[in-house]
Amino acid sequence: MGMKMRDLGKRGSAKWRLEELIAFECALAKDEGQDWKSLKEQDAKTALEASVLESGNRRAIAKAWLKARLAAAPEVRLAADSVSQSLKAAGQLLGAGGLLLGLGAATGALAYTGEAPINVSAFFSLFVLLQAALALALALVFFLPRAWRERLAFGPLYRATRWVLEAIFSKLQTVSARFLSGQQRQDAAEWAGAARRALALHGSVAKWLAFAKIQAASLCFNFGVLLALLVSVVFSDRAFGWQTTLDTDAQAVSRWVELVATPWAALYGEGEGYPSLQQVEGSRIVLKEGIRELESRDLAAWWRFLAFGVLVYGALPRLLFYCLGKWQVASALARYDFRNAAAERLMQRLRPEAPRFDAERVEQGADRGALQSADANGREGLERGICCLCSSELGESFDLAALRRGLAERWKLSEERVEVRTYEDGRIAEAASDLEEGTQLALVFESWMPPIREVERQVKGLRARVDERSLLKVVLLGIPASSDQAISLRPEKQYAEAWHSFVQRMGDPYLILDNPAV
Repeated sequence: MGMKMRDLGKRGSAKWRLEELIAFECALAKDEGQDWKSLKEQDAKTALEASVLESGNRRAIAKAWLKARLAAAPEVRLAADSVSQSLKAAGQLLGAGGLLLGLGAATGALAYTGEAPINVSAFFSLFVLLQAALALALALVFFLPRAWRERLAFGPLYRATRWVLEAIFSKLQTVSARFLSGQQRQDAAEWAGAARRALALHGSVAKWLAFAKIQAASLCFNFGVLLALLVSVVFSDRAFGWQTTLDTDAQAVSRWVELVATPWAALYGEGEGYPSLQQVEGSRIVLKEGIRELESRDLAAWWRFLAFGVLVYGALPRLLFYCLGKWQVASALARYDFRNAAAERLMQRLRPEAPRFDAERVEQGADRGALQSADANGREGLERGICCLCSSELGESFDLAALRRGLAERWKLSEERVEVRTYEDGRIAEAASDLEEGTQLALVFESWMPPIREVERQVKGLRARVDERSLLKVVLLGIPASSDQAISLRPEKQYAEAWHSFVQRMGDPYLILDNPAV
């Protein structure tokens, strides 16, 4: 997989391809299990261009980091290539399946014994009219607003898939509880959270990628139909005729056929691209009369009309929808948000002036290095202020003024921009209900108190109240090392590991543990 880096220092020029996003996720997944100090040392060896770092463009910074990461870690490239090749293989299997299905279905519809001609009405209805109706319905959906469009195009399938996956996960968790150890159950819950997180982050890309592959399979289906039709006509003698019980004359059918053939009538006119009135009259089948009196020329006049119909109303719309799907995939990649928790943690790693994971206190006024402007976008929410929510019990036990000062130092903000609020009886969402739009939120917990179901309920309730793409920080309080220390923001490793696992199990891509990475 070749990574082509073009003008990474220019804002908006760092376009991402699907293969690159897959490699980016693989690289982040590989780094997930490493401790923060090792990651900082690893990234310190990454030589990124100063122009990229100074651009303030997270997309460009992440892409430059990915290029260097792939060069330094071939195993990441190998994993990404495996995923990309698997997706391509899935598309190829779908295409082969569509081709074989179209070939088989059309071969069955074109079966001819010499006693009765092939029913043009049935073939046209199944392989042309039905596909044209589906294409028209799908085209109308794309004129709706994007939210409605995705809800109608993918809503039922997406909800059904999500319901099935949730049922499977729930059943697996119930079954696994009987024979898995506690650590194994925790690992399984983290895997489930990772799947939910990936679906939330990449759901749009996945849906449009599936859409494009389905359209490609449908295109192959039409090619199979065309192949069966052409082979049957070239290598055997086929007779085509139309019949109906209704009181319909040949003139009405001829007008309808001429209307359907409009797209190609200029190139292949009457008698070539579609049957003439005389040929329509001469190919009508009346069962009691048989076909012996009908002219072979009239019975063979329909195959070009059917072939053009499949090509124009079946294959061509699928080709257009396939191109539309590919364009939507590129659009979804362009909309990918590099402010999620994983990307935010990467930006923190690349920020030279961020020692807060290595030391208890952060010196104000430290040299911020080349990433100061690069971090500007990520700090927009901080510049508007950040509100820290903690329980009233915690507020009674700790000095909230000292907490405010410590967090202001950690985030390099003035104390006026850091607000600390308390809530009672777990009503965390109500405490944040009157905040100004754009204010970032941090949840403060005692690290030694395990994250129980009630904490999970509180976090989910708060997420339901705020924007789904709003970053939620989880700040852990450590045990003060001495009586002189009012507050500690460094939890012990065993407690940090438990909360790290909790964040992973939540499956929220915008929930980040602000304390040292495990």
